[in-house]
Amino acid sequence: SCQIFSLNHIAMAAHSMCLVLATLWWLSFQLRSVSCDDGTRAIVKHVLKASPAGEIEKALSTFIAYSERKRMGMHLGEEKGLQIKKAVEDGLPDSGPAAVLELGCHAGDGTLSIFSALKGRPGSTIISTEGNRGWLDGAQSLVGHATKGMELTWFPLELQERSDFAEFLDKLSLQHGIIAFDTIIFDHDEKLFLPHLKLILAKGMLKKHGTLMIDNVDRKARMLRDYMDFVKSGKNGFVTDIRHVKSPYKDAIAIS
Repeated sequence: SCQIFSLNHIAMAAHSMCLVLATLWWLSFQLRSVSCDDGTRAIVKHVLKASPAGEIEKALSTFIAYSERKRMGMHLGEEKGLQIKKAVEDGLPDSGPAAVLELGCHAGDGTLSIFSALKGRPGSTIISTEGNRGWLDGAQSLVGHATKGMELTWFPLELQERSDFAEFLDKLSLQHGIIAFDTIIFDHDEKLFLPHLKLILAKGMLKKHGTLMIDNVDRKARMLRDYMDFVKSGKNGFVTDIRHVKSPYKDAIAIS
């Protein structure tokens, strides 16, 4: 019995060590990715210098390449960018301008993918929010440079986790005349995805054939369990497609 007891403890210790190593890896990734305003300023400065104004694809590829080369972890990556573009395209009305809400724009590379999907829809409006002032400032410079000359309207707005989201939505209607969105992208705090979605639905601010996209479906599966149950196909009017990506790390995206 003593030998079995010892082996069990070894197995438990090995499992715990794996969890610790995985946590340390992710923490190092996070620290590289978003905690330093200097990193945001550096990558935006580089993109503005290395890519011509008004060229979204060049700005995106430059952003990704710089983040990879410097191991900053700030980029969503090409795969996720294409999925963002696809989500927006799938939600477009048959004709005319569209409205997109992006919660959690970070340094703006995802926002550029939204703009790319709306190239042929002059008059469209994008609302992007971010709680990190440094990221939002960087996004304003990056997106302003890369989308110069496009006939689209963009409102970069600061929105903190503790902000009254219902009040925020009401202000969008009153101040910007937006009644409902064709696409909504959640990339802010995962614990807010479901309560924010419920408020959006209660106010009728997602159009009938609109699309909804979230990131980190695999990596944060436990935290997103209730959200994914709410939007799974056949429930609450949603049909949800899970799409897997391999870079910048293995994960999945859900488009409903």
